[in-house]
Amino acid sequence: MLDETQFLNEIRNRDPHLAKLLESLIDGVNGVSNHLGVDPTGKVAPPNPHQALNVAAGTDHVDLAITDNSQVKKNIRNFVEWSVNDPAFSNPKVEDLGSSRGRTLALPAKDGNGVQIQYYFKSYSQYMGSDAQSKHTYFGTKFAPTPVTLSGNSQLTLLPSTGSGTGRPDGSQSGAGLGTVLQRPPVGPKRSPAPSLP
Repeated sequence: MLDETQFLNEIRNRDPHLAKLLESLIDGVNGVSNHLGVDPTGKVAPPNPHQALNVAAGTDHVDLAITDNSQVKKNIRNFVEWSVNDPAFSNPKVEDLGSSRGRTLALPAKDGNGVQIQYYFKSYSQYMGSDAQSKHTYFGTKFAPTPVTLSGNSQLTLLPSTGSGTGRPDGSQSGAGLGTVLQRPPVGPKRSPAPSLP
């Protein structure tokens, strides 16, 4: 938030009209910042961690419900990450729930070879102007996430994750949400150096 108290009183004594204009501009910037969840002078603090993440499994669907009784602003974004056969979440899929605290996902029960899949889930939240919440809430615990299996017969070989936001595009950056950096540079093949002239 912009703080006008340091200089506005001095300007008000010299030029009351300019002071009123500056005060209106500062109030406008602060109002927009509050509604967007950003701070014009830096980052806002990330939201508190969720209290719980619950998962109900069916034949080919899971139903996710986040419990968050913390004080939150209307611009909060909730995320759920799910991992295939990997409780360490080294290549998780990211679901941006927006302001919702629940979602039903259609997932295959088995991989393309007919082998049963174990899913793992965790959640976190982020404001537009904050880093992603570093404290994740797991279905189960951080050190022993609870595996979820589906009872159906659907089969699919899932593609690798490509991450989210400004996180690494290979999906290996868990918990990135909207991103931890403001802008990620383009990703492409490295160029070979130009040949030197004889």
